[in-house]
Amino acid sequence: MSPFKSNSKILSGLFIALACCLFIPQAALGQAEKLGIVRYTPPKGWTKTPNANLVALSEVNRTTGVFCIITLHGATPATGNANDDFKRAWKNLVVEPLKAQANPKTDTRSAEGWTIIGGGSEVESEAGKAVAYLTVISGFGKTISVLAVFNDPKYVEPVDAFISGLDVDKTATAGGGVRREESLPPTAAANAEAMNVVALVREFETNEVRATGLYGGKRVRVYGHANKVSIEQDGRISLMFKSSITTYANAYCYFSKSEGTRLGAVNINDVVTVEGTVVGWMKKYSDSARQVFIMENCVIP
Repeated sequence: MSPFKSNSKILSGLFIALACCLFIPQAALGQAEKLGIVRYTPPKGWTKTPNANLVALSEVNRTTGVFCIITLHGATPATGNANDDFKRAWKNLVVEPLKAQANPKTDTRSAEGWTIIGGGSEVESEAGKAVAYLTVISGFGKTISVLAVFNDPKYVEPVDAFISGLDVDKTATAGGGVRREESLPPTAAANAEAMNVVALVREFETNEVRATGLYGGKRVRVYGHANKVSIEQDGRISLMFKSSITTYANAYCYFSKSEGTRLGAVNINDVVTVEGTVVGWMKKYSDSARQVFIMENCVIP
């Protein structure tokens, strides 16, 4: 049995402001799959979007606007303090991209050498008000994060079932010697886990001097929702990420022609992970006053 369990009371309580009653059907799960050392079971029939060391599972009803996106971030080095692991993940994955409160109500429990911290709050998404619930699992030198963003109470049960069904190979974490195929290149600025591109853009919008010192000229791994893929006049390929209601600038990543095959498979709204060198603000067109955020020499890892 998996030692991981979400706090259903917190999950259900988050919907007091969004629903008058709560009817939760039983969740239907699919076949077990693996992301590095993490074994997970996706909800049956949901869309799976894999990327480097993360996988996004989603169900979206475009007619009603009801949606749920569960993003599993694979194992990365822990800080050594479970509370710090949660605070770091909450800031990078929820506060900055979704404009959530900085200190959510949390629940902490321990099982089989792991510390599991879960917490959530209401957030603003492109589809309006929603709930973000983050679970961070820390132990044996590793941390794993699961972020669920949804706007209907019927998703409480699938989210709870997904988290409860996680299983981590402790033997692979022993001694910290596990090899991750999706490991990041060392950089003073980048966190061990991929950063939401909206959060990176906001860093530059808030304090360009500080952000340039942290990220400028460095290789950084980011992820976000694809908005457009284009061929530029110089032959390079550009990927434009979707912006957020909390940022005014779009992020553009520039690739060589050799990445054409991978970029040709990208669809609008796909969650895409990109690694590139941070340039910062730049005018995309000489006759335009608007600046955009640029990353160059990008690859899809």
